[in-house]
Amino acid sequence: MPLLTPLLGAALAAASPAVLTCAPMPGWDRVLAHDKVRWIVIGELHGTAETPAIFADAVCLTAQQRGPVVVALEMPSSDQGTIDAFIASDGGAAAQAAFLKMWFWQSGDGRSSKAFFRLFDRLRQMHHAGTVKRVVAFQDDRPDRDQPGDQGPYEMRLAAIVHDAATPGATVLALVGNLHARKTEVDPGQRPFMPMASHLPAGETLTLNALGNGGTAWNCIGPTTPPACGAHPDHGSLAPARRGVVLQPVDGGAYDGVLNLGTETTASPPERN
Repeated sequence: MPLLTPLLGAALAAASPAVLTCAPMPGWDRVLAHDKVRWIVIGELHGTAETPAIFADAVCLTAQQRGPVVVALEMPSSDQGTIDAFIASDGGAAAQAAFLKMWFWQSGDGRSSKAFFRLFDRLRQMHHAGTVKRVVAFQDDRPDRDQPGDQGPYEMRLAAIVHDAATPGATVLALVGNLHARKTEVDPGQRPFMPMASHLPAGETLTLNALGNGGTAWNCIGPTTPPACGAHPDHGSLAPARRGVVLQPVDGGAYDGVLNLGTETTASPPERN
């Protein structure tokens, strides 16, 4: 058999999908063993360095075992075009500069963090490797059309975008604030509502609450206007837990299990300070 010339060998290597290297996650195989599950929703406390990283590992493992994945992120749907451009780009300085012009990176919210930017870049790499089909932004940024205090319609719109993100043969992995990832009613003291995850097909949706061993998270809280943004205590699972999935209903069935980060969380500051 003739040897490949250096140029032909390089061309073939460039055309071949990159080999996925996924960090192990005990229990994730049990999640994927549910053949009927098409939507996997992971709830988080925004603003940690660890949850976006473990979510990327979950995407990687799912693609490795099931095939191409659609990723859904709680980012403004109006920014979908900018997100598509970055995911399709080479990730170079010009692409990063254009991507970071999105208003959301200036918001100070935990999702505008350095960790979220690293997540986007890893998803970009997996897209070029052929394992992430698309990254879908599903935050409806037009809540003004709802009645004050009525969050139910907003949750339904989030669910509709995540539902419609599904493509034949692909698993949808969604990362969202842990309130939206619940399957049971939320009673905020005004109008009770059903969260996003409860509006997805019941027999095809699995939800996990991501918890760390205490620590900190970067978020905007407090009675001030605007609220104070910075590193705040993460009152997650304070009892030490090992990294991995415990697949057992918790919080009265609000979640199908827990995704333990296996470490204390660390606040991830905004990518653009």
